[in-house]
Amino acid sequence: MSDLLQLIFSGLSIGAVYALIAVGFVAIFTVSEVINLAQGEFAALAGLVAISAVGSGMPLPVALVVAIATVTVVAVVMERVTVAPVKRLTTLTSIILTLGVSTVLKALMLLIWGPEGKGLTPFPGGDLLVFGVSIRAQELWILGIAAVVAAAVWWFYERTIVGKALRACSEQPIAARLVGISPKLATMLAFGIAGLVGAIAGVIASPVYFSSWDSGLSLGLKGFVAATLGGLVSIRGALLGGVLLGVLESLVAGYVDTGLRDAVAFVLLIVVLVVRPAGVFGRHAEARV
Repeated sequence: MSDLLQLIFSGLSIGAVYALIAVGFVAIFTVSEVINLAQGEFAALAGLVAISAVGSGMPLPVALVVAIATVTVVAVVMERVTVAPVKRLTTLTSIILTLGVSTVLKALMLLIWGPEGKGLTPFPGGDLLVFGVSIRAQELWILGIAAVVAAAVWWFYERTIVGKALRACSEQPIAARLVGISPKLATMLAFGIAGLVGAIAGVIASPVYFSSWDSGLSLGLKGFVAATLGGLVSIRGALLGGVLLGVLESLVAGYVDTGLRDAVAFVLLIVVLVVRPAGVFGRHAEARV
């Protein structure tokens, strides 16, 4: 029983990271219907920037703020340079554009930080042993921060006037323009939110899962799978999808074969696309996908 609980808790930890990445996908897609394939690179870049900031002598909290702010700015600049100039932006076009940005970011990270993975200084706290389950302090930080950030993003989109205005730009673009909502400004803000959420995911995961120039690829793909479980439009579905994916990965690695861990996400994606392409979670998925 303790082995099962250990695997489930480990799965919840990495699943929380996937969930935040997935929220970044949803934050953009619900506003502009853009699929941002550079979302995983936001997390990798934030982790590496934070590591360099700590290495330069900055206190850990300051380094985290610097890394998150840097990636948020990168996300906004990315939208202004690659997405905003395109007059007729289709989903396919957005995939091609953001894939190009992802490739450029990976090349820059490889050039600056090298090929080796690095880990950020762990957050303060001691490890625990509860009912035979070893719980690292960093995993508690991951779960706690992910829960707060996810709740904040959900509240913003579902309960605030600005959040509802952002969603209106995609659901009713003509009506949004008539009431004075700028779709271009909304898309820029959505990219900023996605960069912020992705950066937070990257810095909280780095002490445990390490950051490297190519770590964003895996995070991005698994975050995308988690987001598809909500039809790419449900924040709640993205959160549930991320946690589900993390737990399934952990159980497969523990009871079947560690080499099959990465295959879980893609098998799950195929099953969802075949059985329920509109997404498993989320009330509005069928109307949007």
